[in-house]
Amino acid sequence: MRRRFLSLFILLFFALPVGISLSGCAKGTSSAFCSGTIGPRVGDPQTITLNPTVGGLSMSYGQTQNVTTPTAVDCKNNTVSISKITYSTVDPNNASNIPVADVNPTTGQLCAGTWNRNNPGGVADYTYCTSSGKSGVAELTAAGSGANSNKVLVYVHPLITAITLGTASTDCVNDPATNCPQYTASAVTSASPYVPNTCISFGQSAQLVTRFFAGAQNVTYSAGHATFTAQTAGLLNFEDTSGVATAIAPGTTIVTANIAQSTSTAGLMSVCPPKTITISTANATNGNVIINPNTTEPLTAVVKDVNGVTLTGLTLTVTSTNPVAAPASSSSIAPVFPGVAAINAFCLPPSCNPAPYGNVGLLGTGKPVASNTITSTTPGSNSTRLWVGSTDSQYLVPIDLTTNVIPSPIKLPYTPTSMIMAQNGTTIFMGSPEALMTFGTTNNALLASYPTIQGSLLTVSPDSATAVISDSSRKVITVFNTATPAIVTTYNGVATRAAYTPDGSTLYVLTTDNHLLVYSAFTSWQNYDLSATGTTDVAVAIPSVGAFVTGNTAVNARSYCAAVGTPTIFYPQAGNLTLSAAVNDRAATTNDGKHLLDVRLATSGGTPVVNDITFPTSTANDGANGTRTFTGVLPTGDCPEAGVAPVFGMAANTTASTSVTTTSVTGIYPTSDSTQAFTTYLAVSGAASNGTKLPVYSTTGATAGTVTSVTLANGATAPVTGVLSSDNKFFFAGTSGDNQVHQITRSTLTDSTQLNPKLPSLTTTGGTAVPNLLVQYPRSVTNN
Repeated sequence: MRRRFLSLFILLFFALPVGISLSGCAKGTSSAFCSGTIGPRVGDPQTITLNPTVGGLSMSYGQTQNVTTPTAVDCKNNTVSISKITYSTVDPNNASNIPVADVNPTTGQLCAGTWNRNNPGGVADYTYCTSSGKSGVAELTAAGSGANSNKVLVYVHPLITAITLGTASTDCVNDPATNCPQYTASAVTSASPYVPNTCISFGQSAQLVTRFFAGAQNVTYSAGHATFTAQTAGLLNFEDTSGVATAIAPGTTIVTANIAQSTSTAGLMSVCPPKTITISTANATNGNVIINPNTTEPLTAVVKDVNGVTLTGLTLTVTSTNPVAAPASSSSIAPVFPGVAAINAFCLPPSCNPAPYGNVGLLGTGKPVASNTITSTTPGSNSTRLWVGSTDSQYLVPIDLTTNVIPSPIKLPYTPTSMIMAQNGTTIFMGSPEALMTFGTTNNALLASYPTIQGSLLTVSPDSATAVISDSSRKVITVFNTATPAIVTTYNGVATRAAYTPDGSTLYVLTTDNHLLVYSAFTSWQNYDLSATGTTDVAVAIPSVGAFVTGNTAVNARSYCAAVGTPTIFYPQAGNLTLSAAVNDRAATTNDGKHLLDVRLATSGGTPVVNDITFPTSTANDGANGTRTFTGVLPTGDCPEAGVAPVFGMAANTTASTSVTTTSVTGIYPTSDSTQAFTTYLAVSGAASNGTKLPVYSTTGATAGTVTSVTLANGATAPVTGVLSSDNKFFFAGTSGDNQVHQITRSTLTDSTQLNPKLPSLTTTGGTAVPNLLVQYPRSVTNN
């Protein structure tokens, strides 16, 4: 029976059509093979990749290291798994049986020497590594499921104690066959070798070639390849272990090399710094542009480095000297109110062109670069909001000139000694012996008071967040952030004046012991003794390439171009102009960057003298590039390569205000169009009230270099403080004698309107206080 069944099966099998049999077989099996019906199957490992595929591994004697788990793909390049991987090492140049490197065949853990095996006492294999003291190169591979990996070179060497970048005479590039055979063939790219003390331009590449030392022994041959990292991010991009770096942004950075599981400083690498920054707008003529309110004028900046290569993607700081009326950004000028503003762009370390603190000035890195100036003029008129206060009153009066109604005074928790409006117009800061106060302009109400921050308010940062206060009782100068709120930094001493640069990056402070303090987040506090000339006021240059400190006998100019040396002088002297002795003085700069106005008294109870300090010639020793000369303006562009500050040439035109006698000058207020400046002062005891003058100095036109006067009405004895409207149409002067605010029309230089805030006095029962604290903000725009 069984035999008959078998015979039937054989007959049926051979009776089936041959084509059907073959096609059915093909359909069921061909897709499982990589090609055709035989050979490797899809899903079977064909290639194993063991990392790193470039550069290899570096290990010191006796060191152990885990390898990265290898990956595998099949013939269709699909990732597949391998159930069991076996690792092995060979030393092709090893004549003895002592290996340069050993590997645990199961785990792939490497040993720069020999693993223990078959030890008595039950010690597990591959638990400790014994150095063979041999240098050389081993080849590591992995295998599994019939596939083999690429070879990974394992460099074994003594412990590396120092890493240096190559130099032109000794680096590997000059003699690669002898010094650095690992940099030959495919390891070397087409990039030129980087030579220390040079820079590479934006977008260009250079190859770092390093030398490795174990003590005094050069072990470069057996050390393998390092991986490189720039400590300052964003300047360089390192491609791989070939050491090729591509320049991304200007600056100098420390380069660290990682090799044999240790990191060491290899040296410095520089990307070429900017040489010039040129800003422009489509509608500007000779650096001047007229922009209507609420109109955006595109702003472009072209930056070229020292080799003439155009830089892109830089973080430039764009400033406006009148950000209330004409705010500016890296892409546009967008006026909101009528007025005039000077626009500049800066490359400011550390956000642009940085360098390590101890390497500022290396190849021009770590130093600021200033652009040319665009003067933006916005025609029209606007109304004004005034806030009037007094050091003799605990009240504040907000006046809106669109209504011509003077409201009742608002009581404050403390009597202010100083008052400054934030540039954004939302907050008024007031200092007092009891607390720092902030007052909101939107609803005319107190926002906050800070009892721990006591003293005189000196200045407020351009971003409106930080206030600088000097506490004469505790003898401490405080930079306080009201947004946090928190103390940013302090310095022991008593300050008299302070000023921020328009970008807010640098703060200049004068002290009662005649010192200049300079603070920035990058340099922290710097202290300069100016006792020889004294310190009475400080004004920031436009563009803000430095600051001017007026003193009893001279003007001391300070540059932001660091004088490179040991130590680095971050704010060195850039000029010194001797002037007549002064009892006191006040100073301010004009927006056009052409004038420093210094108003001083020769004697107490004397006549104010205006020193119009101009910049006829300034030179910069630019090292190999020779001497640069700047005529009529302050220097722009990059700082000198010679490592010294440019000299600010200064000359003074002296003009007396013969119609005025005073004991103290309280302020000098240049108009934003840089054509005039108003002087305020204190009254001399017993002075006549009729015919009191407000001096006005002209810087341009037919009356340039002369002082005219505005006669003040209503029995005023002196203009004690002042503020200009944003549109330059009016000057508001707070006056003693009548305790009012006088609105001066600039076009006619007449006292056109008087406002009576009626501030209740603390010292005179039933009387009113002198309005000696005054701030303004534009309200609305109207046509001319």
